Amino acid sequence: MGRKYLLFTLLTIVVAPFFSTTTAQVTLTYPSNVPDGAIYVDDNYFGISWELQVVNLIMGNSPDAIPVPLQNYLKNIRGRMSNPLRMRIGGNSLDNSYYVPAQTTMINGTVDNVGYTPITYGPIFLDTIVRLGDIIGGTQWDVGLGLVHVAEGNNTASLALTTVQKLGNRLDSFLLGNEPDLYTTHNLRPGQANYTVQNYIDDYANLLGQIHGIPDLVNVPMAGPTICCFWDLYTLLANGYLGAFRNYLKYLTIQHYPQNNCFNQTPSFDLGYYTNHANVVGLATWNIQGVQLAQQSKLNVSMSEFNSVSCGGYPGVSNTFGALLWTIDYAFQLASLGYTSAYIHTREPGVTYNLFDPPAANLDQNTPGWTTGAPYHAMLFVTEALHSSGGMAVVDVQAPSPTTAANSVAAYAIYPTPNPSIARMPPTRFVLINYAANGPLNFQFNQNNTGVYPSTGGVMSIGTVTVKELTAATLTTSTNITWAGQVVDGGGNLQGGVTNATVSGCGSSAGCTISVPGPGAVVVYLDSSDSTISNAPNATNSADPDATATSTEVVPAASFDPG
Repeated sequence: MGRKYLLFTLLTIVVAPFFSTTTAQVTLTYPSNVPDGAIYVDDNYFGISWELQVVNLIMGNSPDAIPVPLQNYLKNIRGRMSNPLRMRIGGNSLDNSYYVPAQTTMINGTVDNVGYTPITYGPIFLDTIVRLGDIIGGTQWDVGLGLVHVAEGNNTASLALTTVQKLGNRLDSFLLGNEPDLYTTHNLRPGQANYTVQNYIDDYANLLGQIHGIPDLVNVPMAGPTICCFWDLYTLLANGYLGAFRNYLKYLTIQHYPQNNCFNQTPSFDLGYYTNHANVVGLATWNIQGVQLAQQSKLNVSMSEFNSVSCGGYPGVSNTFGALLWTIDYAFQLASLGYTSAYIHTREPGVTYNLFDPPAANLDQNTPGWTTGAPYHAMLFVTEALHSSGGMAVVDVQAPSPTTAANSVAAYAIYPTPNPSIARMPPTRFVLINYAANGPLNFQFNQNNTGVYPSTGGVMSIGTVTVKELTAATLTTSTNITWAGQVVDGGGNLQGGVTNATVSGCGSSAGCTISVPGPGAVVVYLDSSDSTISNAPNATNSADPDATATSTEVVPAASFDPG
C-alpha cells in the first residue's frame, strides 16, 4: 500500500464543555497497520543526561557513597524496561574541562554555568557510574569527550582509553564535543572571530585521528555533531561532516530546548506554550531536513539533551505538571519522527527542571528527604508505554482538538515489532494526553476493534482494556503527582498500591469509554497479554524504604502485573 495506508475510526472523543450543557464530539483516526518506513524504538529509548561538573552532588563522591534514594529513583525506571537504562554524561562542563588521570577526587572546581570556568576530574567518576549501573541492574553510557581544548588532544584520548577500559560493553558511544555552534558565543575560541562549520570538521578530524592512533580505540563508537542552536544540520552534514565521519558514527546527535534562561534572560514563553500540542509538533521539526538526511544514511538519530528551558529551567514552568505532560508529548513526538533515543537533562541541586534533588543539608548522606521533580514521572510513563522485548513504533495520530480547548489533546498509537507470522502489526497501545484543565475527556471505543497478540501474531478481539492514569490537581502543581495510583516518596520509592482501570465491553455494539483526566494522561493497553509490565519495581528492590542504608543489590529487569 506504500504510504497510502488504511485509516479507520478508532475513537470518538466526547468533551463536556465548560459552562455548557451540550457535548462536543470529535472523531479520531489512526493507521490500521504500522505505516511503511516506521522506525522502531527500544524500551530504553528515554534516557537521562547528566552534567559532568555536578555528578558528585547527586551521585556522591565515590562508588561506595552512591545515595540510596538515587538508586531507588533509577531502579524504578530500570525495572520498567528490558534493556539497560540509557545515561549520557557530558555537557559544556565536560567539553571545556580537563581529565587528570592521577586525580584521586572526582571533581575539583565549582559549578559555573555562566563563565564556563574549567574544572578538573579524575577516573573515580568512571568507577562511580559503573558501580551505579551495576546496582540498578544495567546501564549503557554515552560519554562526552572534550573538543574545546583541541590543542591538548592527548588529554581527550587518555580519557577515551580509560573509559573503554573501565566501562567495557557498558559504553554505548563517545560524544566528541558539545554544542560547537556556541563556541563563538561562549568565547571558547578566543582570538577567532567566527568558529565555522569547517573549523569544527577540522577539529573533529584532528581529535578523532588522535583517538584512533591508540590501537584499543580504533573501533570505538562515536557520535556527533551535538549542535544545539545556530548551525543548520543539513548544511553541516552535506558539506563534509557526513562524508568524512559516516563510517565512524554510531549516532547522529543533536540537542535543543524551546527557550533559554541563560545569563538571567527571562524566557519568552509561559506555561501556556508547553500545554499546546501544536507547539510540540513544531519544536520537534527543528532541523528535520538534516535529521532525515541522517536517517537516509542509516544513522540512528539521538536527541542527546533536552528539557523545558535551557540553563536550568524556569520556576512556574519547568517544575510543573504541565511541563511533565509536555515532556511526555515531546518524547513521543521525537520517536514518531524517527529519533531512536532522547535524553532529558538534569543538573545540580535546586535547578527547577531536575528529575530529583537531594536535601540541601545532606548532599552526601543516604537519608530520605529528596525532592521528586515533576519531569521524573515522565520517565516512568514513557518507559512503561514502550515496554517490549523487540521495539515499538510510535505514530502521532493527529488528534483533532475539542472546540473548547484548541490543541489541548495529543494522541499516539504504538505498534509492536512485526511478528514473523504477520508483516504489519496493528497498534496494541495508545497514549492519550489531555492538557485541558476543565475536566476529563471521554474517548469512546467503537465496536469490533481487534488487535494482534505480539507474541504469537494471533488475532484477538478487544473486549477489555487496561488503562493507567497519570494525574495531578492542576497544570501548575509540582507535588502530589500520581502514576497508576502511586506516588514517589523522599527516598525514591513508589508508595501505595497500583490502581489501574480495567474497562470492559470494548468489543460490544455500544463500545466503551476511556476517560482521560483533565489535566492528565493515560496509557491504554489493548494487548492484555503484554500489559504485565513493570509497575512496582520496589518488589525487587531490597534497599531500605527509609533509605538509611546503601543497597548493593544488582536488580535484573523484571515484569510485574499491572494490578
